[in-house]
Amino acid sequence: MKYTLIVAILSLIAAPTSQAQLAGTLNQVVSPVRPIIDRTSSDLNAIREEARRKAQSSIEGARDLSTVASGVLGDIPAPQFIAPAATTILSTSGQVVVNEVTVENGFLAVEKEWLFLGEEADKVHFQGANIEIQKAQFLPALSQWLFKVKVTGDEDDVSSIRNSLPHDLQSQIGRNHIYLSQTKPTSNGSFQEISSEKLETCPTPLRIGMVDTHVASNHPLLSHVNLTQASFIVGHNQDRNQEQDGNADSETDVAFSSDHGTAVASLLAASLPKSSQVFNASVFYSRNSVSQGATLMSLIEGLNYLASQQVDAINMSLAGPDNPILARVINQLDKSGIQIIAAVGNEGPASLPLYPAAYTETLGITAVDKSNVIYRWANQGDYVDFAAFGVSVDAAHPNGKTIRQTGTSMASPRATALYACFLREKQERNAALLKLQQLALDAGAPGRDSVFGFGVLP
Repeated sequence: MKYTLIVAILSLIAAPTSQAQLAGTLNQVVSPVRPIIDRTSSDLNAIREEARRKAQSSIEGARDLSTVASGVLGDIPAPQFIAPAATTILSTSGQVVVNEVTVENGFLAVEKEWLFLGEEADKVHFQGANIEIQKAQFLPALSQWLFKVKVTGDEDDVSSIRNSLPHDLQSQIGRNHIYLSQTKPTSNGSFQEISSEKLETCPTPLRIGMVDTHVASNHPLLSHVNLTQASFIVGHNQDRNQEQDGNADSETDVAFSSDHGTAVASLLAASLPKSSQVFNASVFYSRNSVSQGATLMSLIEGLNYLASQQVDAINMSLAGPDNPILARVINQLDKSGIQIIAAVGNEGPASLPLYPAAYTETLGITAVDKSNVIYRWANQGDYVDFAAFGVSVDAAHPNGKTIRQTGTSMASPRATALYACFLREKQERNAALLKLQQLALDAGAPGRDSVFGFGVLP
């Protein structure tokens, strides 16, 4: 559960902030070259708990209004997650790069691969007859060692692997799960000329990270921001400071797409002023023409890279299973002052919670259309914090034009930019979170609910 603490923090909340005030009150700002503003963890749980308490008191004795607000009449079926079928990712030369398998609760993972996060000395525990270390690397920004280990025997289940470790280390190992981008294919795939519609932007240049596919950096909608990206796609051996400019290269030998990342980057850029810096960790390989996957190993490497860039916030338009390694990294980033904003997922109201959006430290973002109607396939639950426009959104395409995109992936960039803007204004994380809450338009059940969270962001 996300709500474990009760702290009387909201007594200091000021009057709600109007959209006009968003552009007019940010005068004292922090230079983009000095991005570290506040290195303490936020009281996000306390803010959620206070909102939950108020909502409960206002509808005490009534049925769950969030179900009515979502347009779902009748009983919601038991939570479930339906992952796409596992596939084998081959290089252009026919070698196996990723062998996906279906594991616990229907999620995907790399066959017989596990990750361990700990100290260098812990490697002694992975020198048995049925398990071996495939890769070991130190993550400077996280001050931890990351080991990728391969099961060589038949025992490839959670209990067997964890029980082989000392008790105090058993929470530091997890499968090398696969996470998926969160955009649904649109029914209208026609390309559009670039729209002149502009969102209200922050007057201060921002410093934002994103974990996504590769981005076509030459798109006109990105011309006013400084984009830096590094590749962490499984199988890549190239210099991570060099941009990729195709679907595969001689060193990579793995197909990847630029569609999703280019769309997300353009929606971030739409809320960013000139000279803002965007850092992209490219982690996704192409599963097929409409689906991208990223191993947890790639995600952790990408997050370590973004943390080293000292970004204000990280946008993660992806979703997948709970994993103890990912949970530890998200918690550590939170303690270092970096806010994670993530898409809640597109598996529908009956889905199991998806991660990283469902972690307590993360802001979970859902999608609405232009009339503030909830996206029908958006996940619902007590981990939803805000809604933003994400249905039939005009987003950049690598071909230089735009295309309509739908999904919670398309909603989270707006929330990320707004949070980063308020962080620069307030120079304190909780104050930025509270201002984000004040800006949101309440929708659905009164107060915070499991469909819209605190409400819809402009």
